[in-house]
Amino acid sequence: MATPDDDGHDDGHHDGNDRGQDHGPHDVARRQRSRRRRDSPALETVLLASTACLLAAVAWPIATGSRARDPENIVADPQLAAPNSGGSVPAMQLPTPSQGAPTIQIALLLDTSSSMDGLIDQARSRLWSVVNALDGATFHGATPRLEVAIYEYGNDGIAFANGHIRQVVGFTPELDRVSQALFALSTNGGSEFAPQAITRSLDELAWRDGEGVLRMVYVAGNEEFQQGPVAWTDAVDRARARGVVVNSIYCGPDGAGDDVGWAQAATRAGGRHFNIDHNTRAVDPPTPYDDEIGRLGVAINGTYVGYGNEGALGVMNQSEQDSNSVAVGSAVVRGLSKSMSNYRNPSWDLVDGVAEGVVDLQTIVPDALPEALRGLDAAELAAFVASRRAERAAIAARLTELREQRDGFLRQHAGETPSNSLDGAMIEGMAAQAEAAGFTMRHS
Repeated sequence: MATPDDDGHDDGHHDGNDRGQDHGPHDVARRQRSRRRRDSPALETVLLASTACLLAAVAWPIATGSRARDPENIVADPQLAAPNSGGSVPAMQLPTPSQGAPTIQIALLLDTSSSMDGLIDQARSRLWSVVNALDGATFHGATPRLEVAIYEYGNDGIAFANGHIRQVVGFTPELDRVSQALFALSTNGGSEFAPQAITRSLDELAWRDGEGVLRMVYVAGNEEFQQGPVAWTDAVDRARARGVVVNSIYCGPDGAGDDVGWAQAATRAGGRHFNIDHNTRAVDPPTPYDDEIGRLGVAINGTYVGYGNEGALGVMNQSEQDSNSVAVGSAVVRGLSKSMSNYRNPSWDLVDGVAEGVVDLQTIVPDALPEALRGLDAAELAAFVASRRAERAAIAARLTELREQRDGFLRQHAGETPSNSLDGAMIEGMAAQAEAAGFTMRHS
């Protein structure tokens, strides 16, 4: 948690006529009021400009049915994107969910041997579909926190001493980090030790305990399940004893996974087994709502305010993952994700950081803020954050309307997501296992 600057000194500059004068408390108060009056118009200008631009992005298409301005031009003030890169400010640690807080944890174990480029492409393009399927899930009325982890295995670029296995990203609620990790993967080799990958995930990840926690592993590959030094029975028995459901996804023709141990592993683990065609490019059917969703999915970025050491990187990565989603045809579902509770960035976005208790505006050091905000006191800073939160909520509300319209269109024209794709398999397994664990799922 950032700590306040405790030197207690007045850093204001005084001209030559002030030197040697004995300023009393009334003079100090007058100077502070004067500085406040100078700062307040700047704050009001930032608030009014950003609010007007962002709300216009929402209201104009609704009122006129015409295209909004290019979302890239909607950001009100680029100086608010992130603090300067120079210097060092304290890193922000994400709080651990309180005991009893509902949580859904998904560890995705991907075979990155040389034949699995199609699987990696599906993971990249279908991540947001999986995330969106969990929107609206509740546990006794409470919204669960989603955490995702990624492992790769079967890659000869990873040392044999490590079982050709690597934790790519540990459990995180920040899904842009997950997307970034997926786009950094490459295939090579190899020797696919799926049981050992399962045990590594059990040993290394921060699995949560208690009621209202759903723990799931999805392991995907296309070779015989039993390879490497760990017996598959030991791996899945350990998972089941830990309360982790293992689901297997065999990349190959229907029934082929039965012959090489994948179906048996899922059955013994209390999970589900799926066969997918990993070389098929899964593409969302077009709808009349896609253009506006895409524009608003970018426009909402203007409500994010980078802070701390991670601020600049977070802002850049958000934009980078937008570009990646365009490249793989998932920009629409990613845009919709930004309107949902599972899209959270408290480690670098000031609005989310305040909402989740990571940031205290009374104590945050000025150097952790964008330069344009460093002259604001805590009340003015709170007003600015509240304005950005309201702008985000307005765009999210319109995206929610568009999502409902899009879902209705797809039900009429496209049918359900097939389970022979990675996201179809994961969504089908998650829905059944979440409801069995006491979660209530949203049904489109």
